[in-house]
Amino acid sequence: MRNHILYICLFISCGFSALAQTVNLMYYVSARPGEHGMWVARQLPNGSWLRGEKVLIDGVFDGNGVDPDIFKQSDGSLRLYYFQGYFVTPPPQNQGPNPIYSAVSTDGVRFTGKRKVFEYEGIFDPSVVQLPNGSYVMGCTQMVGMNVNTVVATSNDGLTFTYKTTVQNTGIPELMILNDGSIRLFYNGPGGIVSSLSTDGGTTWQKEQGVRLSSQQFVGDPSVSKVGNRLRMYVKGFNANGGQKLTGHKAQYAESTDGGNTFQMQQQLVLDSASVPEGVEMMASIKQESLSGNDTVCLGENTKLEGLIKVSPSFLTLTYEWSKNGVKLSNGGNISGANTHSLTIATCTEIDTGAYSLKVIAGGLSEGNLQQVYGPIRLAINPQTEIIQDIDTAYTACHDETISITCNAIGKDIQYQWIQSDGKPISGENKNTIAIKNTSPYIENIRCIIVGACGRDTSKAASISFTSKAEIKKDLPSMVELFSGMDTVLQATINAKKYTYQWYQNDKAITQEIAGVKPEIILNISSMDTSDEGLYYAVIRTVCDTLSTQKTMVKIKVMSSVREFTDVKIFPQPADNIITIEHLERSIGKLVLYDTFGTAMKSFEIQDGKAIISTEELPAGLYILHLNKQSVPIIITH
Repeated sequence: MRNHILYICLFISCGFSALAQTVNLMYYVSARPGEHGMWVARQLPNGSWLRGEKVLIDGVFDGNGVDPDIFKQSDGSLRLYYFQGYFVTPPPQNQGPNPIYSAVSTDGVRFTGKRKVFEYEGIFDPSVVQLPNGSYVMGCTQMVGMNVNTVVATSNDGLTFTYKTTVQNTGIPELMILNDGSIRLFYNGPGGIVSSLSTDGGTTWQKEQGVRLSSQQFVGDPSVSKVGNRLRMYVKGFNANGGQKLTGHKAQYAESTDGGNTFQMQQQLVLDSASVPEGVEMMASIKQESLSGNDTVCLGENTKLEGLIKVSPSFLTLTYEWSKNGVKLSNGGNISGANTHSLTIATCTEIDTGAYSLKVIAGGLSEGNLQQVYGPIRLAINPQTEIIQDIDTAYTACHDETISITCNAIGKDIQYQWIQSDGKPISGENKNTIAIKNTSPYIENIRCIIVGACGRDTSKAASISFTSKAEIKKDLPSMVELFSGMDTVLQATINAKKYTYQWYQNDKAITQEIAGVKPEIILNISSMDTSDEGLYYAVIRTVCDTLSTQKTMVKIKVMSSVREFTDVKIFPQPADNIITIEHLERSIGKLVLYDTFGTAMKSFEIQDGKAIISTEELPAGLYILHLNKQSVPIIITH
């Protein structure tokens, strides 16, 4: 729609950009070889014009589509009205009325939903406006011989138009709504661009006095749009080639500051080989479609921060600038993509922690600059899950002690789990310290598995052992009676590992501490006399226990001789395998033979005051025979 301003303002995540500026666009028909069809150009900040891009209809550049007219709809989209002719393809035999088509775009370049909205004999070059009551009025050029008329059609929805009237002897039309709701029809005439006026919605028209744009050279195909606080009229003129062929056309523009009553030429050449110019002013905008959220990565990992930004019009260029903590980044080291929409940080270290922002700058606007800062995106770097205090490979404790094992790790969201040697988790043991007693069921090899947000680690395997409780398996006798001059051995059996023992007599140490080698501890006493009498015992010491044997009372007796017993006969002495005893006072009973340690070795039956002792199985040595409350030494030799 030539006389309407085109505003496209897209919302961004932070609201409207305070620095949003405009792009002056001009749709035109190109006359360059192979380019016939509708194009869109834009004015650069220096005032020059860039020919721009092809206008696509349902994804196709159609060389038969010409005479563009842009209308902004209430939802902000753009509706394009244009004439569909036969310029690059031959017409059919029965061509029929000329059609006017329409399509819709949100970016000013790609239009979709092509549909026919009006057809009439010999028409082309449409111009559409919307009246204050919501209805639409279309004006189209109609050639009848050498006469140029304007065919007027109306519509309730802008999609289906119906013929209304024909305005005779005009030119290529441009419609504009004035402040009072009337319609002004611009067209080329004597002296430049002239106009007619309708106050009844396009039914009747009255030619206005004077000219709107005075020109000594031919100008036509007017299009009016607003640029800033001015009205701009784009018109077609002739270049140095002259003639009505497209290659002889050029686009130029004039401006008005009095509401469109008069225009003054401003630029004689906008584009060469360009015809049917349709000017619009677009409010440029950028919109965030997506932006990376705050992130936490592991030390040594790669990360990517992205901002997908959409710009309107879509053919504008975008420049990207990434910053960290307000300082602009540049490529190098582990940073790449600092000037793209995607920032890559390789092999992250703790120094990469910070707040990242993306500045987006839309370039190539006609006036001013448009930029927006997105973010911050907060990036945190977590250390790898790693054991910093490992356990030992072996732990030993006393049977009544508790072993405490600690494993410490660093990282994010650390979790500990102690496991047995077979890999099974130890139930409930999920802290960094485990306490193990001798009664615990898992006293073999154990280790700790550490799992965190940045991986896992495994401790060493630890063997667990407890020193068993020391025990006296065979204790000393409570009493030993020995004869003066005899040898004796005090012996106890110990169940312990790595122990020492020390002998005492009457609570006084009589030996140094001796390292235990065998289960038996022995004290040898030779040629005993009365000084050897007393209480004997041993103290056994391990790293965990201190034990004391039973105290043994050692008594020394004076040995009786056989001669003291005048009636009793004991023979032979020394004996070999048989000892005979006669003239015993008891006729029936038993005698007991003891070794020198007081251990009963053998008992003998008394028959008729006589006893025969077999000593064959007894070791050679000194033995004691208890007889009539007396102790008689017996010597056995083999």
